[in-house]
Amino acid sequence: MSSLIGSQEPLKNIRVLDLSRVFAMPFAGANLADLGAEVIKVDTCQTQFMDTTRTITGPFPDNEPGKYWWEQGGTFQNLNRGKRSLTLDLRSEKSQDIIKELVRICDVVLENFTPRVMERFGLDYESLKAHKPDLIMVSNTGYGHNGPWSSFGAMASALEPTHGTGAFMGYMEEDSDGRLSEGQVPNKMGNSYSDFLATWTALSSLMAALLNRAKTGRGQWIDLAMYQTGTTVVGAGLLDYTYNGRRSLRIGNRHPVWAPHGVYQCLGNDQWVAIAVRTDSEWIAICRTIGRPELVSDLRFADPIDRRRHQEELDKIISTWTSPQTSYQVMDTLQSAGVPAGAVLNAKQALIDPQYLDRGFFEPVRNPAELGLRPKGYVGRAWKFSASDTGIKGPAPRLGEANDYVLRGLLGIDQESINRLTEDWIIGNTPEGGGPPNQVPLDEQVELGWIAEFQADYLQQLPPV
Repeated sequence: MSSLIGSQEPLKNIRVLDLSRVFAMPFAGANLADLGAEVIKVDTCQTQFMDTTRTITGPFPDNEPGKYWWEQGGTFQNLNRGKRSLTLDLRSEKSQDIIKELVRICDVVLENFTPRVMERFGLDYESLKAHKPDLIMVSNTGYGHNGPWSSFGAMASALEPTHGTGAFMGYMEEDSDGRLSEGQVPNKMGNSYSDFLATWTALSSLMAALLNRAKTGRGQWIDLAMYQTGTTVVGAGLLDYTYNGRRSLRIGNRHPVWAPHGVYQCLGNDQWVAIAVRTDSEWIAICRTIGRPELVSDLRFADPIDRRRHQEELDKIISTWTSPQTSYQVMDTLQSAGVPAGAVLNAKQALIDPQYLDRGFFEPVRNPAELGLRPKGYVGRAWKFSASDTGIKGPAPRLGEANDYVLRGLLGIDQESINRLTEDWIIGNTPEGGGPPNQVPLDEQVELGWIAEFQADYLQQLPPV
């Protein structure tokens, strides 16, 4: 965390009620906590209704859910760092009443249920606004709160193909042995990018709403459709069809105009560098750098279109030069010559990358010792403030750790009422029902082709926290 003298956290005194789960809005809430907001996450003791990142997603330390398995998932830890945890059962009227009372002292509500759920609970924007007229509420759904698909649930694997990105992305299909390979079946991008597009869209729109409220005193509702956030990244493709009736094919790591443009093998197993030549001056620079100045006057490569037509030949020439060198060596050499290039990093390399480390991108976080979670660096933010204190405030909250703080401290609920809530399993700090998820051994995951590799000595290869 930053320690700027005399600085103040940008969102100090902003209180956020986080009713969301899984990826998009939980991560938005985590970033709000990094900025100084108090974020109260509404959890539940009912295992079947828990945030799946608490109970299923993992990854778990050493691939083994421990005694406190509902506290150990790495995904939950990353997406909920720095928050408080209040357990409720939103199906109960008592819990709904508590939410309405809590909204009175909150500035922002985050939620990602389908429209019918919040209406059924009486927790939709219009209902909550009656308790907090200047409330700002972000409702993140798959398809928005109106239109023929508004009631549909959303999961990235089913949502992302509807964005139109399948035609621009890689494709995977199963071979006869069940392993994934390149094919012609459209599927999702590696990670759930639509979730994170929704995260950043929510944050930018929320900041605008907070600024507007500061000027006008009025709150508002932000109806955020992930369906639309995904489509914003393929605008050029949509216009291309509108103008030209042309539908793009997958292009892998190449560019539709510029060349050479792609990834090239380097020294070591599965090591690569990305190179992106855009201008004639960069083309001249790379020819000289790789020791092939004669290519500048080669008619096959006279302009970007010609180079694009002969990129197979170019790729062989460039790969001959990159293959005996490390990816960092190639990147440094080309960048010094004015050619955009970057080492292709895997997870292990990213954790020890000198640029990330110098910027303090991975921020140290320590959990209570009894959880069995080693100190680790959590992913921080891509931006730095020059005059504000920002940073990860701590680990994800333990289940129900803020029950007393919220119910007794903020809302003034008496002990007898709290006891009844506990007896009814509305509040608590351990799961009711269910158990830890099964895990496939890591070496078996490699054999099945589910993961690229497993390094048993990974702890010795990580930087100290």
